[in-house]
Amino acid sequence: MGSLMAKHLLKNGFNLALYDIDQGRCKPLANNDSCLMTKSPAEVMRLCSRLVTMLPTSNHVNIVLFGEEGAVSEITPGDLIIEMSTGEVKLLEQQAERIKTHNATLIDAPVCLSPAEAATGDLIALVGGDVDDLERAAELLASLTQRVIHAGPTGFGLRLKLINNYMSMVNHVLTGEVLALAKAVGLDRPLTVDLLQNTAAGRGQLQTNYPKKVLRGDTSADFSVDMGIKDLSMAISMFNDFEGNASFGILARKLFDSAAKAGYGDKDCTAVLEYFDEKITGTV
Repeated sequence: MGSLMAKHLLKNGFNLALYDIDQGRCKPLANNDSCLMTKSPAEVMRLCSRLVTMLPTSNHVNIVLFGEEGAVSEITPGDLIIEMSTGEVKLLEQQAERIKTHNATLIDAPVCLSPAEAATGDLIALVGGDVDDLERAAELLASLTQRVIHAGPTGFGLRLKLINNYMSMVNHVLTGEVLALAKAVGLDRPLTVDLLQNTAAGRGQLQTNYPKKVLRGDTSADFSVDMGIKDLSMAISMFNDFEGNASFGILARKLFDSAAKAGYGDKDCTAVLEYFDEKITGTV
């Protein structure tokens, strides 16, 4: 992602100082007159007032910022670090506090979408930080993205990114399980996919039922939690007959059962959001 983003910044007229522990990743840019290869994060920080980090984990960011020849050794008051990795919230917030002691600023700006969008500048940046600091990064972020979402103070961009990725990864596993179970009971896969692409099951609740119901404050039952439990139970029974392990269905039924016991049984299935609000945050 980082090398593709760097290429796009160069296309948009930025002058860059680059560093990667794997110098081979920088070689394709070595002959660009607007690009300077460096030998350490410290050298990058000495040459620049804005530093972008795009790394695998928060531990790698720690090394780049605070390790031997780390950027902090050359940081000056007013410098801005734009941390675009997907890491750990607690570590990010600790890094921001350490940078603040140098009278500099770290904002988080992890991105959504794929390397293809990194190459074209069509990423989505999720930014955490003060509005004034976001303004200082605005030109750079505009070059890399189709959209910038200011999620809140430092750390909130990463919070939003992890929420997005949590749902995405769960959906990967759920989709795989559903298609495998459909095959196990003898259904044609293309036929199954075609149906799911045209119902709320495959299109997703955020695109279908949630905006019409619970997000509008309406939990009157179009399809109740109790009915959901009934249909889940029948589906799980069918899969058991074919020796299919319905992991997500069993978990969902357990959670729907808990919601029903908490008084949500006769409400719309989308009211499970209110059940989780009550369970997780103590509010509805």
